[in-house]
Amino acid sequence: MLTGWVPDFYEMPTYAGEPSDFRIKVLVKDGADLLDELSDLYDNACAWFRDETGKRNFFDPPFEANEDGSLLVKMTAKPIYGEFPLPVVDSELNPLAKDLKLSVGTEVLVACQSTKIPRKSSRGGLRLCPKAIQVLKAVTYVGSDSGDFSVEKVFKKQAGFKQSKPNLKELATVSGEDPDF
Repeated sequence: MLTGWVPDFYEMPTYAGEPSDFRIKVLVKDGADLLDELSDLYDNACAWFRDETGKRNFFDPPFEANEDGSLLVKMTAKPIYGEFPLPVVDSELNPLAKDLKLSVGTEVLVACQSTKIPRKSSRGGLRLCPKAIQVLKAVTYVGSDSGDFSVEKVFKKQAGFKQSKPNLKELATVSGEDPDF
């Protein structure tokens, strides 16, 4: 599930008006097995960096274990390395519409590649680079779609507001001056 700020998947990411890295955070509900795998990858990347450079400074791991057993995985694609844009598809493998803006809670599958931080860096560690994203349940700023939701199955016609025939009432007004307003 996407969490934190969800970036646009098609527009070049920027920070303070300058090109920037594409970053996403994915919350994995049952992350015990993935935590073991990522921990091994991180430890091996740090050991490789230490052996190659003699330096013992490392970036934080690109993941965090939570008390509830979930795992927060942080991924970064670097446009300067040609890693962005990346394919983003729906559950039927159709490219996602460019005007669809996803939000927190979107359920995704992410294909990613682990990359060691290069020797020339001041600190070593591991970077997880997203290669492709499949959206299984879309949550947008205007609603969500899990693919099988039907308004007709959940609601029935009711008396009340009709967009085709609005019955708007005038707002109440406060006469005089009230110091509390």
